[in-house]
Amino acid sequence: MSQLFGQKSCGAKGGAIYSAAVCIYIVASLVISYIIQGADLSGDGAAYLLYLASPIAIAATMALCPKVFNSPLRPALCLSCKPKYVLIAVLAAFGLLFCLSYVNNFTVYVLQLLGYTPSGGTIPSLEGWGMLGALIVVAVIPAVAEECLFRGAMLGNLAGGAGEVNAIFLTGFVFALFHGSPEQTVYQFICGCIFALLAVRSGSILPPVIAHFLNNGTIIILNGLSLVDGSGNLAAPPWASVLITVLAALALAGSLVWLILDKNKFKRGESGQVKSFFAWAGVGIAVMALVWLLSLLQGFGAAAA
Repeated sequence: MSQLFGQKSCGAKGGAIYSAAVCIYIVASLVISYIIQGADLSGDGAAYLLYLASPIAIAATMALCPKVFNSPLRPALCLSCKPKYVLIAVLAAFGLLFCLSYVNNFTVYVLQLLGYTPSGGTIPSLEGWGMLGALIVVAVIPAVAEECLFRGAMLGNLAGGAGEVNAIFLTGFVFALFHGSPEQTVYQFICGCIFALLAVRSGSILPPVIAHFLNNGTIIILNGLSLVDGSGNLAAPPWASVLITVLAALALAGSLVWLILDKNKFKRGESGQVKSFFAWAGVGIAVMALVWLLSLLQGFGAAAA
């Protein structure tokens, strides 16, 4: 099968990797669901197992990359970068979490006006040592696994074929879709694009891993310390919330300007590579679009009930 993916079929490689990850993820989710039902698990035990489905699928997909997709992992998983990109990653994460989180809240607000009930997620207990466990399964593992897949294997192929700008938006799109969460889709798309921009400019997956971890990890810590209200907003005096939001907006804007103006123009791609990506990613996109739609309908159904 690796013969299908030559050196110039970068768009096809990126799309095939995504479809493979989605298919394996669905199978892993079903198997884990059967295990949970068979063992009559609930609560934290079930939550921890469910969080393993995505990393398992990603690990299996990454193992297939060299042989099946003719996509070497070493160039895509580079960890070395200039220290300034670590600083930019921290600033970007701060800006995303405390400024653009309002985009997520606004999306939820609009959906609720239409009769949608947010899923609420399945975060394990944060009491005692539970916070450490939650940080591992919600922040550490997803940050490493998802960045290896989306900003490593996929972005590495797409940037070389479809061009860096196309690669940034395409990986942002499929990253958001992969999570299958209607209320978080817009926010996750923006996060995915910024993580991809970090990877493109730094030439490393380390900055997006750091930004991704800080985003997820801070949410866990704030919830564990009861520093957010029921709507997910920071539980702070109005003046403090405004100050943090302004600082976050400046941090996000500054990091984006720094990244965009950091180097020469973005590399352009070859014609036809975007079409090749969608042709091979079509299965994965269709499956996750169905999951996304079912989640949306479930939210409206819960409201009706």
